[in-house]
Amino acid sequence: MATERKCPECQAGGSANRKGKPGRCVGCIDKRYRQLGWNPIEPYVSSEHARQCLCTECDRAELVPYTEIRNSNNRYCDWCSCRRMYEQGLVSDPSKWDVTVEQAAEIVLGEDFLARSPAGEVLDAVGLAAQMEHVWSLVAVECVICGTVARRSVSRTLGSRSNPGRSRCSYCFSLPLASWQDEFFTAHRLLRDHEGYARFGQRVAASCLDCGADRSISVSELKSGVAPCLGCAEATDPDAVHVVYVMHFPVLRARKVGITSTEVRHDRIASHEAQGGVLLEQQEVPNREAARTVEDCVLRAVRAFPSGCASRDFPQGGFTETWSHDGPAVDLACVIERLERDEAPGFDRLRKLWAYFDSEPATIEELVEFRHIEVIEVDGTQVHQVGFSEPLEQVLRKIRSRRLAGGVGATKTA
Repeated sequence: MATERKCPECQAGGSANRKGKPGRCVGCIDKRYRQLGWNPIEPYVSSEHARQCLCTECDRAELVPYTEIRNSNNRYCDWCSCRRMYEQGLVSDPSKWDVTVEQAAEIVLGEDFLARSPAGEVLDAVGLAAQMEHVWSLVAVECVICGTVARRSVSRTLGSRSNPGRSRCSYCFSLPLASWQDEFFTAHRLLRDHEGYARFGQRVAASCLDCGADRSISVSELKSGVAPCLGCAEATDPDAVHVVYVMHFPVLRARKVGITSTEVRHDRIASHEAQGGVLLEQQEVPNREAARTVEDCVLRAVRAFPSGCASRDFPQGGFTETWSHDGPAVDLACVIERLERDEAPGFDRLRKLWAYFDSEPATIEELVEFRHIEVIEVDGTQVHQVGFSEPLEQVLRKIRSRRLAGGVGATKTA
């Protein structure tokens, strides 16, 4: 069912995506078919549904799903493509391409494939040639190693520039790449649940090696910095510094507020940017409670402007923290300044920590470990600026934790 989102090409029809995502309308999808030499004779159902189409050059009928041609530049059907390739090869290098049908069948089989009759009997080159209408005809073959079925033509074999010593079976050829992808996922603490090679942009099932949570994610997303596991991203140290951010999603016509850890592995901002988000602002706050306080404050201010986004729009998570981009803009710095002044939850921890140290202040020996000296130049003179290597709250919290672990000081909590 088409949504109200407009087609990015004609800006008139609604997106034909049944999941509500942006995309071409049915009219522009049919136009794409015709641009590539296909005349659809069945109505469009979905991108995965194979439609009966006629090749506009040879009038042959084939089932063609939109997913196969959406980003393709190949015109016309496989039969026409193989014929054109053979005719061009015959002109440019007749000594290589001038073969009989029997020779073509032998080249197609090579040492990698075997062919079968409709009854399942194995065919030799002569038997396969009897099923070929033309030298360039596509025939069904299966890999002698893994049994994967494919359609092959002498045109594709002679026209290949790849190493002639490698397997022509796509599955066997992809096995080393599949092993690399398994190792790549493992390096990101994910166990890939996918057999064989997957395209870099293809999401595959995986599970977190740390918490066991399921995930659907692609190599491209991991390489761009998407958080490997959303569960672990939420399980970071609650007392560590967190980041509050606001993003804009132009295609979804929505803004989003969110929080993330400062650890690269848990960077939710990169996750959203990989899905088309544009970062508008980000601010650091002292802990997760403070980050949640800021996020809740923003969402209360924009709750009258729902975005209409759903989980399908945010496979990276976080659709519930969105609002329409027609709603009010948010100044995070101003929000945080007000919450700090009011000592809102999360921002009151420093005061509580100071209360702990009122009776027993932190000593020089305890503070020196966190000393950070930076040399700056002021009016031509080098000045040593002394500060802390971590936020003050973190420094005091660590000192208090060490005291309590050693049985020193009163047992107070913040």
